[in-house]
Amino acid sequence: MLKHFALIASILAISIYTTAANTVDSLLQVLDKEVARSDIYTARKQTRIDSLCAITPQTPELQLCIALEYKHFQSDSARERFVQLLDAEEPIRSKAFIHLVDLLRASGHIINALTLFESNNNLPMTDSESNKIAWLMYEEIIDNNPIHLAQENQVQLAQHYYAAMLEAYKRESATSEQSRIWYELRCAIDRSDWKKAISYSEQLLAMVTPEEHPYAILAYGHAMIYEESGNAAKRSEWLIRSAITDVRCGITDNGSSWIIAQDCYEAGDIRHAYLLSEYSVNNATFYNAPTRFIQNFKSGHLITIQHAYEQRKASIKMIVVLVLLAIALIVAIVAALFGLRRNRQLKALNKQLTDLNAQLKELDKVKEQYICRYLEVYSEYIRRLTTMARKAGEKNPTAFMNREMDDFYRSFDDTFLSLYGSFVEDFNALLKPEARIIPKPGDRMTIEMRIFALILLGITSSAKIAELLCYSHNTISNYRVKIKNACLGDRESFEQRIRQIGK
Repeated sequence: MLKHFALIASILAISIYTTAANTVDSLLQVLDKEVARSDIYTARKQTRIDSLCAITPQTPELQLCIALEYKHFQSDSARERFVQLLDAEEPIRSKAFIHLVDLLRASGHIINALTLFESNNNLPMTDSESNKIAWLMYEEIIDNNPIHLAQENQVQLAQHYYAAMLEAYKRESATSEQSRIWYELRCAIDRSDWKKAISYSEQLLAMVTPEEHPYAILAYGHAMIYEESGNAAKRSEWLIRSAITDVRCGITDNGSSWIIAQDCYEAGDIRHAYLLSEYSVNNATFYNAPTRFIQNFKSGHLITIQHAYEQRKASIKMIVVLVLLAIALIVAIVAALFGLRRNRQLKALNKQLTDLNAQLKELDKVKEQYICRYLEVYSEYIRRLTTMARKAGEKNPTAFMNREMDDFYRSFDDTFLSLYGSFVEDFNALLKPEARIIPKPGDRMTIEMRIFALILLGITSSAKIAELLCYSHNTISNYRVKIKNACLGDRESFEQRIRQIGK
């Protein structure tokens, strides 16, 4: 029983893995198409920002909106606008300040972000977003700049802002369902309860559409949860979904595409790796973020080298294929020329055979005509001899005629069968078994066979046959009817089949 359960579990696992792999392949195809259209989406994003900039008057709220549009599009423009808003009234000033800190952190200016953050001691840190940005900043300092400050102090500050973030989420839960889910999600992650973490993350994803930038951020986080849970296929799926939304929203601060490029490189999919690496590098150049340059440099250089190698290998293969095709073409041309020459020879030979067949047919006609002429002369000769014998007073002219006719029949049989040696067998093959005729000892053919031998030679008139064989017209007709009634198949075509014997 346990073996059966194990087998079923293995089959289900294989099925789930195959389905996940198909999903990833399908999403990669979608990402291919969207990356090819990325210039259109980037232009659309720029048009949206330009339309906001054209609105008058430019209130602080509108300027903050424009700065947030630039935050994940062009870091220099976003930083410039956030700095301008530091002179604005609250709460615009505090929002601009904390987003400027986050921009500096995310774009690789971590020291500047820390210096700016610590220079403003009176910043209100009561909402979850501000505490989250501060926590992320100290976490990044711990990971990447352990010697800038005392590590213990950095860890304490990171823990402080993380606890403050959770407290803010918990407090905001009273009025915001989204904050409640964020709080539950962070608690589930802290407990490494990945099943619940995935469930809460899915609830957050359901609150936005795949056409909004927050969806890309949430999908990236969803992928990282799957990574922690050990589900590589789902991690890849959600990274690709995140990248697709980034492209469609015209976002150039990409967090997913360069990771997918590295995954593709490790999987041996150099085409996708190069496509996404090139896309990520171009966006990093446009966005102007040192962090993205560093991220792409680590894998992009190797991907570019491997892609160049694959291109050279493909070029060599193409050259080999072209050479082989050229050789095959030359061989085909030679074969075609040889075939044409051979065809001409065959046509000439066929013409000779056709002419020869025509000559043979003509000879057959001449042969048959001479045989018929010979029969006519011979039978006429016998009749005249009989007449002369009767006039000369022969006592038994009938017996005399019968003797002459026996000689005539033997001569006819020998002459005819020398030309159509299998006639007796072929003739019987056209008759029913019980009606087949065997000549008497000493005879080579019977009267029935001689009648149809003449038909084969082209003499079809019963009167003519009767005259040649010295029988009455009725006798010949009766024999013909008798044989046709005993034939195999259609009786109407019997004589036509007789005519085909030996042809």
